[in-house]
Amino acid sequence: MFAPVRALLAPRSQASPGVLAAAACVAATFTSTPFLIPDIAAELNVGLGTAGLLSTFQVGGFATTSFLAGRLLRPQARLHQAALLLVAGGNALSAFSTRFWMVLLCQMVVGVGLGLLTWLSWAEATRHRQGLADVASIGPLTSMMGAPIFGWISEVGNYRAIFALLAVISVATLAIDARYGELPVIGRNVSDSRSNRLLLLALFTVTLSGSGLFVFAAAAGRQIAGLSPTVVSFAFSLNAVVGVLANRFTARRGTAGLWLLGGSIAAAAIGTVSSAPVYIVAMTAWGFVWWMGVPAVFRLLAERSLSPAERVGDAQSLMALGRVFGPLIGGAILGTGEFGRLALAAALGLVAGSLLVLAVEVARNRIDAQPSLARGT
Repeated sequence: MFAPVRALLAPRSQASPGVLAAAACVAATFTSTPFLIPDIAAELNVGLGTAGLLSTFQVGGFATTSFLAGRLLRPQARLHQAALLLVAGGNALSAFSTRFWMVLLCQMVVGVGLGLLTWLSWAEATRHRQGLADVASIGPLTSMMGAPIFGWISEVGNYRAIFALLAVISVATLAIDARYGELPVIGRNVSDSRSNRLLLLALFTVTLSGSGLFVFAAAAGRQIAGLSPTVVSFAFSLNAVVGVLANRFTARRGTAGLWLLGGSIAAAAIGTVSSAPVYIVAMTAWGFVWWMGVPAVFRLLAERSLSPAERVGDAQSLMALGRVFGPLIGGAILGTGEFGRLALAAALGLVAGSLLVLAVEVARNRIDAQPSLARGT
C-alpha cells in the first residue's frame, strides 16, 4: 500500500515520506468505502441507501476537523501521530462492531483523524515546488493499488477484514518519518477575494454531486452492469490510474471548468447504461477529468490568496462537507435502487459546479487584461 510513496520519492528528495504515507492512508480509507457499503448493507441488515451513511459520518468528522485545524493549528509531527492513532483505533473498533450505529460512531472518529491528516499533508505540500502535485498524485496512486485489494477482500471475505486492514495500514504509517516545516496559523487572516469564495462553492458543489454517486458506484457496477466485485475494482483502478497520469500534466489556464464538466457525462453514463464496457470507460474518464480539473481549481485559489496555504483548509473542509451530504442526498435519491435517477442528479450538480468555475475563469481573464478592475476579485 506504500508503493505510491516510494514511487514519488524516487525522483525527488523534498517530500517527507511520512507526510506522503499519511496521504496514502487517507486515500486507502476513502477508496475502501464503495466496497464496504454493499457488504455492510447485507451483513448488518440495513438498506443500501442507509449504509451510505457510513460515508456521511466518516466525512462529517473529516469536514469539521479539517476546517478547524486549518484555522487554529500549526502542522506538527505530534498531530500527525495522534491522527493516525484515531484512524487506527476507529477502524479496529469498526471491525468488531456488531451494530450499524456502532460502525457509524467509530467511523466518525476515523473521520476526525483523516481530516487532520489531510490538512497536514496539503498544508505541508504548499511549502514545496512539487508538493501539491505529489500529494494530489498519492490519492489516485493509492486507489489504483488499493481498489483490487478491497474488491478481492469484499468477494472472499467481508467488511470486517477491510476495516482490520485499514487499521494495520494506519499503525504501519506511524513508523514512517514525518517532518513538518513552520507555517503560520491562518486564523481570520484571509484575502477578501470574491472569486475565491465562488471557487470554494464550486468545489463544494462538484464534490457533493460526485460523491453522491461515487460511493454507490460499486453497487451500480454490480447491479446495473452485472459486474463482479473484482471487475468493479478493476474499473476503480483504471479511474485511479488515469488520475495519476492527469497529475503529471497541468491544465491550461482557463480550462479547469471544462475538465470538470466532462465528469458530468461520465456520471450520467455510470447509472443509466447497462453495459460493462460503458461502465468501465465512464469510470476511467471520470478519474482523468476530475484530477485535471480539481488541482487547477486549487491553483486558481492560490492566485488570489495572501499565502499559498491560506485556503487549503477551507477548500478541503468544504469538499469534505460535500462528501458528508453527497451520500446522504444520494442515498435518498437512490431509494430502493434508482441508479438512473441518481446518476442524472449527480450529472446536473456537476454541470452547475463546473459552470461556476468557468464563470470565474472568464471573469479573471477579463480582469487580468484590465488590471484596474482587479480590486477584491
